[in-house]
This record gives sequence, C-alpha cells and structure tokens, in this order.
Amino acid sequence: MTITNWILFSILAVNLIVLVTSYIFKKIVIQKISECLIIPILGIFTVLVLRNYLPDSLHLIKVTVIALSLATISTIFLSFEKIRVLRVSGRILILANTICWITLYRIVFFIHQVPLWLIILMTCIYLAGTITAIILSGKQEIKFYVLFAFSFALSAYLHFCSLVFLCYETTKSSILLFTGTTAFAALTAFHFINQAKLKFKHAGIIRYSLLVTSQILIAVSNILMIK
Repeated sequence: MTITNWILFSILAVNLIVLVTSYIFKKIVIQKISECLIIPILGIFTVLVLRNYLPDSLHLIKVTVIALSLATISTIFLSFEKIRVLRVSGRILILANTICWITLYRIVFFIHQVPLWLIILMTCIYLAGTITAIILSGKQEIKFYVLFAFSFALSAYLHFCSLVFLCYETTKSSILLFTGTTAFAALTAFHFINQAKLKFKHAGIIRYSLLVTSQILIAVSNILMIK
C-alpha cells in the first residue's frame, strides 16, 4: 500500500477506537460523528486502491462511490432518527444503496447460466424467510408488511447474485461479497422484526454494525475482484 493508504487506514483504526470509547463512556455526539466517518473513510481508501487499475476499474469506482455515498448520507440521517423525515429518508437511501450494488452484480446472470432449480430453490428460501419475519413481527399495518417484503426482496436479490458468484467463482472476492450481502439481508430482517416486536435495547448498535460490516465487506470484495 502507498503512504496515503496507510494514513487512511490509520485514521480508520483511530476512528474505530474513538467510536468504541464513545459507546463505553456514552458520549453521544462523538459517537454519532465517529459513526458517520467510517464509511466515507473506507470509500476514499477503496477508490485510491481501485484507481491503480484504471481504466478497467472505472465503472467499479463509479458504483462504489455512489453506493457508499448513499450509505454515508443514510447514516447521517439515521443519526437523527427521532426526526421522522430524516428517518424515512435514511431508509430510502439504504434501499437506493442496495439497488446500486445490484446494478453492479446482476451481471452474473449474463456471465453464467444459472440453473432453474437453483432459482426456484432460493426463491422458496427467501419467501420462507420473508414469511417467517412477518410472523415474528406480529400484527402490523399492511403497509409495514409491504415495505418489509419490498426491502427484503431487494436484499435477497443482491444476496442471490453473490451466491451465484460464490458457486461459479469461489475466490476471496466472492466469499467476502457473499458474507457482506448476508450481513445486509440479516440487517433488513432484524430491523423490521425489532421495530415491530423485539424493541431490543441495543438495536441501534446492532443495525449500525451490520450496515458498516456489509458495506466494508462488499467494498473490499470489489478491490479483490479487480486485482
């Protein structure tokens, strides 16, 4: 890595230490600032690495910048989740982030001939997961179920893209991508179930951890993909 990359990596490490410390000592303002800095620092690091592989990595850089920017703005908005318009906007941006990643990875269906049985099998599994999450959510308004089904369908499609990559191209990149999209699907399910039923005390920490973990793994998989 270059000196710039090492500097960014060091800043990211320090920011993580500050974030953990702010959680321990309940310094809310510092916590929120640290949370909002992790993804953009990761994004800058990713772009600096990917630019070494131009022009092949140009499209990958564009998608990565847009996706991580959406995730960053969403994190900022969700830091003020008590304000309804920002909370809703933050969730919409996460959906946009998912769609952005999908536009990049759906190419797998043009590269590989995915068997019909696998499509049917995974569709049944995703539907079963959706129904299970809805049952665990208890009795809610119809719009709640519709929103969850749509959100989970997007994350499930992204997850399926990564699964196909893993099946046909078992590399470090595909393993990280699959792990990242799995974390993202878990985030979607946990958020809706917790919102409706669990009301877990540390739900915010879990949601944030799953979001950042998923974005880090997906971004790093992009770096390994192009190398």
